[in-house]
Amino acid sequence: MSGPEAAGNGPLIHRRYVFGLLLRLCVNFAGGVGILFVILYFTLSRPLPGDYAEVFHALRNLSPFLRPILAVSVLVYALLACGSTSALCVYILHKVAGPLYRMELVLDQYRSGTPTRTVSFRSGDQIQPLAQAFNLWIGTLRRDRHRCLATMKDAERHCLQDEATCRAQMEEALRKVAEDMAKYH
Repeated sequence: MSGPEAAGNGPLIHRRYVFGLLLRLCVNFAGGVGILFVILYFTLSRPLPGDYAEVFHALRNLSPFLRPILAVSVLVYALLACGSTSALCVYILHKVAGPLYRMELVLDQYRSGTPTRTVSFRSGDQIQPLAQAFNLWIGTLRRDRHRCLATMKDAERHCLQDEATCRAQMEEALRKVAEDMAKYH
């Protein structure tokens, strides 16, 4: 990868994922409308009899059944649309909130003193650039920690000599550690 996406400036959620989500919502809505249409079509598409009196009588007999038919068809549509939209939302949250949750767990472990580790996402998870940036930060954090530990061990090694050398080496080590830590403020 090169260009802005390699530097971490790419989109967090890919355009293909957004279009796929919109397509799924449209298909969901169209499916619900199709089911509603089929219910109403088969209920209301009976042929009417020939003369005016028979048509009037058929329509008059239809009115008691029309309200329950409409209520049931709208209820079925609402349940199907809400159910499938809820399932779609859970799927979306699984792909977006799941990675954020894993990153939060790693940060909580870091705060509790557990050695830092990188975050890995499942294939198909969104916000991959955020994970890459987080893992770069973890690498920098590890490198700085190792450098600070090495500086302090080197200063401790010089403490076996005289007191003036030990004091000078410790002050130099603390200055280096303070410089390394200054970028985290």
